[in-house]
Amino acid sequence: MQTTTDARLSIHSPRPVARSRGDLRILDVRDDLSRVTRANGEIVGYVDRVDVAGDTAYRARRYIAAERRFVELPNVWDADDAVDTLRW
Repeated sequence: MQTTTDARLSIHSPRPVARSRGDLRILDVRDDLSRVTRANGEIVGYVDRVDVAGDTAYRARRYIAAERRFVELPNVWDADDAVDTLRW
């Protein structure tokens, strides 16, 4: 696995690339989906690319481990902003 500290979420990587953004790690699962974890491997959520009004937006889904479910957060226009919504 290739690792980089570039925080930009490029959901078009041909192979998995792990990146860091603050205390979070981002791993591309497929072209339009990335998994966001903490350094200890705990899954925080996922960020995926969605089409909105003919443009590309990003949706974050936070994983609630105690309830074993995902909570969909509002769409944002920047992939880094979507990752940031999972921080808090």
